[in-house]
Amino acid sequence: MGILVYILGFICLMSLIVIFGIFARHWREIQLLNPESIQEEREKQKRDAILLQRFDRIRSEKIAPLQTVGKRLLYALKTRFHDVYIRLVRLERSYRQAKSPFAAMTPSVKDRLKLILNDARSLARDLKWAEAERRYLEALGIDSHAWDAYKGLGQIYLKQDLLPQATETYEFLLKSRMADDTVYAAIADIAERQKNDEKAESYRKKAIDERPRLANRHAELAEFYLNRKQADKAWPVIKRAVELDPKSSRYLELSLEAAILIGNRDEARRRYDKLRLLSQDRPKLHALKERIDELKSEVDN
Repeated sequence: MGILVYILGFICLMSLIVIFGIFARHWREIQLLNPESIQEEREKQKRDAILLQRFDRIRSEKIAPLQTVGKRLLYALKTRFHDVYIRLVRLERSYRQAKSPFAAMTPSVKDRLKLILNDARSLARDLKWAEAERRYLEALGIDSHAWDAYKGLGQIYLKQDLLPQATETYEFLLKSRMADDTVYAAIADIAERQKNDEKAESYRKKAIDERPRLANRHAELAEFYLNRKQADKAWPVIKRAVELDPKSSRYLELSLEAAILIGNRDEARRRYDKLRLLSQDRPKLHALKERIDELKSEVDN
């Protein structure tokens, strides 16, 4: 019994010693469980956070000017690079022009050709045929494909009644496939002078097909028919010319002539009333009025 008590007492003593050793070993960690020590740790963390924020702000204030300077430097470098690139492009262009000097002359040659053609047309309007021909030939010396020069030569040959030269010029334009309504109309004029009515009529129609909205081409065909006493053919053609250009007294007069010849009294009177507003030729108007009155008398009889 006494031995048991001693054993229990020894065990309790050893337990106390172990517990005390554990407390001694972990005393620092136990101190951290102290509310006051926890509060100090929180305050320390706050101080550290405030210091870090101040450091970041100071760093931003110091670095911002450097960033601005960096951006400006980068922009300056880009601009400089662009300027150098432009200079290189210009130098290359100058080098190419130096290798091919005639390429740079092309615009001036075109301008010179245009001036010569304008001068030739002006001389032709003034009936200075020889000088106009010389200028057109000068243009062809610069550019053998100056088709307007060929057309101009054809016109001055035709106006001088030089039919072989005019025919040769216009035939060349036809073979070169550079003919337009003016070429077709000129060939028709040549055919009329040569008494080739079939060819003249054919090319008058080709001129209309080339420029269907040009009133003058319709009027030329109508006049061709009227000169050959073919008023029935002239009437629809000259009507179209008046529709395209109702303010032309010439076209109205031709349509009035056609209306009289085909015996259309109502159309003749309407066109006469319109012609009175456009024409100042009173004797001609009086003669036309008499023809309309005679036409009326014939119809009434």
